[in-house]
Amino acid sequence: MRVCIFFDGKNFHSGWRDEAGGRRLAFPKLSRWLVDRVGGSLLWGAYYYTGIETGAAAVTEGQKKLAGFLDMLEVQPGFFVKRFPRKTSMFQCAACGAENRYTQEKEVDTSMVADMLRLAAVNAFDVLVLVSGDSDHAPAIEGVRQLGRQAYVSTWGRAGLSARLRKAAFDHIDLLEGISFFEDTEGSGPPAPPGPEPRWASEDLPPPSPPPPPMLPQNAATPREPTHDECEEPRDEDPDALESPPPSYQPSDDESVFIEELRAAERRLRNGYVGANYFVTRWQSNRLDPSPDARRRMLEHLVTSRLIEVYHAPDGNAAIRARE
Repeated sequence: MRVCIFFDGKNFHSGWRDEAGGRRLAFPKLSRWLVDRVGGSLLWGAYYYTGIETGAAAVTEGQKKLAGFLDMLEVQPGFFVKRFPRKTSMFQCAACGAENRYTQEKEVDTSMVADMLRLAAVNAFDVLVLVSGDSDHAPAIEGVRQLGRQAYVSTWGRAGLSARLRKAAFDHIDLLEGISFFEDTEGSGPPAPPGPEPRWASEDLPPPSPPPPPMLPQNAATPREPTHDECEEPRDEDPDALESPPPSYQPSDDESVFIEELRAAERRLRNGYVGANYFVTRWQSNRLDPSPDARRRMLEHLVTSRLIEVYHAPDGNAAIRARE
């Protein structure tokens, strides 16, 4: 059977970094392991989709490493790299006048969906493997199945795996189960994906509030709180949208659960703060969708609805808290 693999580069990198410890990978072995895992006999193609910076941002050290990785990856047997420019915009903080840069990555998901459905429609493959846990791909997986093809979803463990995407797929493949086979212990293949660390919703985060009056000790810390969450990049939302929510607004059940969990995190981390990235990717709760992408969207919605506030913690990281 012919197997086609689609990599969501940002999602793949995030899982590799958090769950696989950033170990070096041999991508030809990885593709061969996935083909064998689904009972296939031939790799028809492995497509790697990712966003890249343009202009002055393209010459940063991280982008140079990413470019080198992509150049090496696309000469591996059966691999094809799809690069999409990220749109760069500026936002001026109404409180302090500082200019903040942010980027948007819009074409990757839509292009992946279009390519998966187009290739399935022309009978280009028998089995599809999507390496991503993003729920946005669930409709495409359902469409591929309706066209008579098997569709698997593969992630690093189950962290970040959307429940809807898992239900849409024929089965789930845990990449951690095969890392002993495709880890590059000799350093002969291309390095695992470098480039900028995926920031939580950098293209969707409303502007943080101005730094609040000191509420916590400067050196407050907690074993559960990560120490190197990156500062978030805001978007061009109306700064007035960060005022308190109108009394008439009533959160839905899902929103209320999200806010309750945030308050629980605030209580647990009472000597520190709740980092935005930490709550989205690491806070454990069976009441919340385990998918970081779903949590990002809910957090963005609640910030826009003025029920959650984004602010700069004493160490400069982006933190969140429920509004009173």
